[in-house]
Amino acid sequence: MRFASLRSLPLAALMAITLAGCPGCHKEKPAPPIDGLSDALNRAAEKAIAAPSLANEQIVLPARPGQLDAQASEIIASAASAGGVAIRSVNSEGQTSILATIPENNADAFKAALRHEQVPMSSPSPSTTLIEVLIENAASSPSPSP
Repeated sequence: MRFASLRSLPLAALMAITLAGCPGCHKEKPAPPIDGLSDALNRAAEKAIAAPSLANEQIVLPARPGQLDAQASEIIASAASAGGVAIRSVNSEGQTSILATIPENNADAFKAALRHEQVPMSSPSPSTTLIEVLIENAASSPSPSP
């Protein structure tokens, strides 16, 4: 019995070397540089999978050349006239974004003011709606959508 276990020892050692691989027999190739590809894929994914809008409604307006600040101020003033409030920011695409909380019963009047129309306003109701107004360069904006 002792003799049988000695004969199987070299066989077990040979199997262990075969399974573990011969050191130095296989050379690993360096991974190709994919940093640029990875960055490009991440940017494409961020654009394709945009964060959901917080607003109930989004309105895109073309920018008036040289009057971006004045245009944003008018939108904020229109929100206040409708009994709401608005804040200005810049989104990830570089567009000026104005987020307005408007009483629901004056939302149509606010949107009319964005079109430079007048609609009678009611006294503000307690329920509100959130409207995001994006100001885009006229070249990149297909058409106003209030």
